[in-house]
Amino acid sequence: MNDQLKEEEFGTEPQTSQFKISILKSIVAAFIVAVCLQLISSVINIPAYFREEFYHITLPLSFLVGGVLAVFILIPYVKTTWKAILAHIWQPASIGVLFLSTLFYIFMLPFAEFLTSLIPTEGIPWLEEFYKQIIQAFEMMLDYKIAGFITVCILAPILEEILFRGIILRGLFQQGVSPIIAIALSSLLFGIAHMNPWQFLGAGLLGAVFGFVYYRTKALWICIFLHALNNTVSFIFMLRYKSMDENVTNPNDYTSVMISFAIALFLGWSIYKITKNKVKWN
Repeated sequence: MNDQLKEEEFGTEPQTSQFKISILKSIVAAFIVAVCLQLISSVINIPAYFREEFYHITLPLSFLVGGVLAVFILIPYVKTTWKAILAHIWQPASIGVLFLSTLFYIFMLPFAEFLTSLIPTEGIPWLEEFYKQIIQAFEMMLDYKIAGFITVCILAPILEEILFRGIILRGLFQQGVSPIIAIALSSLLFGIAHMNPWQFLGAGLLGAVFGFVYYRTKALWICIFLHALNNTVSFIFMLRYKSMDENVTNPNDYTSVMISFAIALFLGWSIYKITKNKVKWN
């Protein structure tokens, strides 16, 4: 009985859920995710190339099918089960941790937008053209608000967190990879999966925020909430300003950016302290 209570206190899981992913295997897994999302999106959106109103259906459907297919492929690849993957989604976490995690994200956001602003959007012909294509793809959602909201604010947070934190990052932790390396690698892969340099830095940093919270709590639902919060804020700004160029904060206000970053680091340390010895990965 005492051993059982000790396992519950430290979050120890049954051996059957302890799937492991090496660094090389995590890179392959991220490649599988990217291919599934891009390939399925291209196929399912074909009808919309002929009748644009089909985007109301194909936009969320393509992401849903692509994400679920990626999970189905990764399950045998990493030798796990749906039950093991879902086990962390509703892992209990205190209101205090949720509150600190939300503040951690909020105060890290200005630095993420600052990093994004470092990538030029003009002056380099091929990069400028690529940026215009990315902007057009995102701003297309202005014509399909409900489909865009479902895709960006609901499906993306759920499926991307399950794939990148619940499978890839979790597998690295359970492999025994250093938490710093595991979080950095999964965040790098998360940024690359967005397939453009502007989201690479910003999404990568926020992926590290989500990864750290997951590392300290095992509560994937907090990561999903933070991811959904981020995407919803961005989506609302896009609707309000009819553009993807608007930032939530001013990335050129370096003083505010660095102050926010310092506060975010303190909040991260606070999360670490209050969750110390509460979660055990191995």
